[in-house]
Amino acid sequence: MSFKNKQELDIALKIACVKKDFRLKKAATHLERVGFHRWSRAFFPGNRYNIMMTNIAESVNSMFLDEREYPITALFDAINRRFAEKFHERRMKFINAPTIFVPSIEKDIAKNIIMGNKLLVHQTAKYKYIVTGQDEVATVDLLAKSCTCKVFYIDKVPCPHAMAADANMREKYLLHLLSQARLEEGPQKDIKESGNHFQRRKINVLYAKELVTRELHAPSEMLHKNTFVLL
Repeated sequence: MSFKNKQELDIALKIACVKKDFRLKKAATHLERVGFHRWSRAFFPGNRYNIMMTNIAESVNSMFLDEREYPITALFDAINRRFAEKFHERRMKFINAPTIFVPSIEKDIAKNIIMGNKLLVHQTAKYKYIVTGQDEVATVDLLAKSCTCKVFYIDKVPCPHAMAADANMREKYLLHLLSQARLEEGPQKDIKESGNHFQRRKINVLYAKELVTRELHAPSEMLHKNTFVLL
């Protein structure tokens, strides 16, 4: 059994509040039928911003005490302007910040990096990895920015599994650059002048580091596709 319209549902919920009895099967059936994501913020699939109260409607009403009496068109303009001002103030406040994250998130990221260094990573596809460790197995998709632990998806901050997978991708990319580099072309003259094996090895290492640094700063298509996926 379900309600014919929203008015019947509101009446049933008000009666339940008066009687302090929320075991109304008719209301429960209707809420289950429409889907939890339509009325419960815990199941809402979208991103939420700046929610400081348990009742989001009251939070918005407190921002528009005077504007609520405006005509509908003017009200929408006021809402649009107010949220634009809020986002602009937030950007201006942190435009000169030394980091792109707040201090608490910086600590979480540092902790996740340390934890990710202790995990084992196995690549199954181009951007997909299986990460094992700490008595659990997680599947990470760097392209979709998701992990089966759900932390990456919910918090929008890379979890330890994602950090481990990203570190694995960066390491393989750097090794690819070094393997493809023509180390003999740059230090060829210095190698001929020096017969010392250790000196020759040092020259090669320095040239390789210079090459990697130059490639990492180059705006190539390969760089954007294969590194810094999390950012």
